[in-house]
Parts: sequence; C-alpha cells; structure tokens
Amino acid sequence: MQLRMAWRNIWRQKRRTLITVVTLTLGVAGIVYMHSFGGGMWTAVIRIMTQTTLGNLQIHGNGYQAEPLVHKVVPDPVAVEAALSKALPGARPLQRVLGFGLIAAGEISTPAMIVGLQPERERATTQLLAVVEGRDLGAEAAGEVVIGKDLAAQLEVKLGQELVLLGEASDGSLANGLFKVVGIADAGSADMNAGSVFLHLADAQEFFALGSGVHQILVSIPGQGEDVSQPVALLREALDLHTLEVLGWTEISPELEGVVRGKRQGFYIFNVLVFVIVGLAILNTMAMSTFERTREFGVMASLGTRRRRILGLMLLESLLQCGVALVVGLALGIALLYSVGTVDVSAVGDVGVAGFRFPKVLVLAPSVSAIVSASVTALITALAGGLWPAWRASRLRPVEAVRRV
Repeated sequence: MQLRMAWRNIWRQKRRTLITVVTLTLGVAGIVYMHSFGGGMWTAVIRIMTQTTLGNLQIHGNGYQAEPLVHKVVPDPVAVEAALSKALPGARPLQRVLGFGLIAAGEISTPAMIVGLQPERERATTQLLAVVEGRDLGAEAAGEVVIGKDLAAQLEVKLGQELVLLGEASDGSLANGLFKVVGIADAGSADMNAGSVFLHLADAQEFFALGSGVHQILVSIPGQGEDVSQPVALLREALDLHTLEVLGWTEISPELEGVVRGKRQGFYIFNVLVFVIVGLAILNTMAMSTFERTREFGVMASLGTRRRRILGLMLLESLLQCGVALVVGLALGIALLYSVGTVDVSAVGDVGVAGFRFPKVLVLAPSVSAIVSASVTALITALAGGLWPAWRASRLRPVEAVRRV
C-alpha cells in the first residue's frame, strides 16, 4: 500500500516530477557514456602496451630494472621459459635484448636504442612492428635491421642501405657491426619510431657479446586483465630471485599506471557534477512536495501514523523517481554507445601518454564499472536530495500542520 501511495504522490505534480526524472536520466546516461568511453580508451592503451612493448610482466637479471646495464642478463632463458610454462601454462614468452649505441648512415649519426627480438615469436604474439616499407626481419639471423620510420627519416636511410652500429659490449669491449636495412616500420610509439633499430635476437646477442643471455623475457598472458599481481606472485615462487627479478607492467612503467589511474579518477568529477545538479533538483521537488502536503502529513500524524512511516514514504517517493530515471538512463546510455559503435581517433595524430600511443579506432561498449558508477551515483543523489525534506515532514507537529491550508 505504501508503494502505491508513493507512486501516486510523485505524479501529483507531473511537470515537476518529469523535470526531475529527465534531469537524473540525462545524468545517468552521461555517466554511462563518459565512463565507458574514457575507460575504454585507457583499457585500449594498456592493451596496446602489454601486447607490444612491455608485456603483462617481465623477467630480468636481478637489478636490471633499477640499473639497466648491458651485462645484467638472464643467463639461461631456456631454463626460465621451462619454469614459466609450469607456473603459468598458456603464457607466451618473448626474449629481447636491449642496448644503446650510435647509429651512422653515411655522414649522419645519432644515438639510438638497439632492440634484439625473435621475429617469428613477435609476429605470432605482438603487434610491435608494422612495416611500412620493405619487409620484416627474417626467421634467421642475417645481419639485417628494421628501423623506426622517424629515425629513418632523420638518417635519410633507404631500403638496402647499410648502417654502422657502435656500442659497448657486455665484456667492456667496443661493439660494432655493419647491418643492411630491410624494412622501415611503425614501432607503436613516437619514442620508438624516433630512436629504435631492430635486429634479430641472435645478431643482437653477438653484437653485445651476450652469449645466450637476454635482457628481458616479456611474458604475454592471453586474457589477462590489468591486475597481474597473482601471475607475478606465482612466477616469483617458481624462479630464483637471487639472480632474477619478476615485475608486472605497473612496476615497469609506474608513470603510465599513475596517469591511467589519475584519468580514471577524474571521471568521478563528472559524477559529482551530476550529484550536485540533480540532487538540488530532487531537493527542490521534495521540499515543494513537503510544503504543499503539510496539512496531509498533519492529518496522518494525528491518526497515529508514526514518524518513521512518513519518513519512509517520502524517501520511497524519491527512490521511485530515481528508479525510473535509472532504468531509462541506463537504456539511453547503452543505446547511445551501441549506436555510435566505433570512434575514429586517428585524427588526433600520433599522440599518447607516457610514450604509448592512443588506439586509432575505439570500439564503444558499456562497461560494468560505468553501470555500477551510474547506479550508485543515482541512488546516493536520490537519498541525499530527499532526506532533508523527508526528515522535515516526519518532524511536523500535528496540531500546527493540520491548521495549514
């Protein structure tokens, strides 16, 4: 009966109720759309990062992350991969060599990062290199390199031209070699495009005199979410941490993790705006309803209706408006996301954050966190906006209230 009374009461003033419901509906729809759009963007950035440059987690020689020196290697990557397959079945390891050196083409030279990788594994697992001219590295070491497109432009390098690489080997000697350019690639970020050259892993190991050692074993875990604490813990138990270290992507790139966390927290500013604007609308609606129904509440109190029943009735009216707005708002927000479908963000250019590029196309879909955030915000808004008028109505003195006209 109380539910029927509350439903009847909110439609006494249809225009006022509709304004409140429409305002809250737009707020809910806005939260669902904005959170899903922004959350999808940052989820895509993290997915690109974990599928190309960083992996979900990495294995290094002990101390390499803090001080990435060329001689700090994983000495036996084959044994490490065997332990990895037992600890994390289905994980995909990628061995890489990283070093810095001087690259010269003709009379032009510049410092750059030298990356040794396993071409076949990289093509099957990551999207690190998108060759724009020429071809990718071959399956076998052959003294070939693929160079970042911006670095190629800086060095004025053409396909088939030879590059001279100079650096420091792990034994302290001078590392040098002559390599043929077979491809020019988009390496997934502005930094890597402007300062990276890619070799076959065996060529890089020979160049830096590493033997069979590698600097990184990137671990890609299909279907793994952003939280990698559990696989990191499992792998740390399986490996010798006296000689090796295991780090999740948040430890490898804390600046990216911090930016993503900060941006996501910024979405809640929109929630606060919705809370303030809609909360005031509900407060106004319920306050006017209380004023207009003062005599009615007095009669109810005189007939023995307890204060908590009046309080509950008013809050129920506020929650009913919230429920209607929430259902319509969620449906509107989800429909808007699916109607837009995909957003082409390539027009913003080669930009990103913390060295990682935004996706060129963003697929929009409602996220669970967006729906939960919209629902919680709507509920809190309805309760906050209706609580004071409800409390005031429950505290009216019957004798004074029944005298109101």
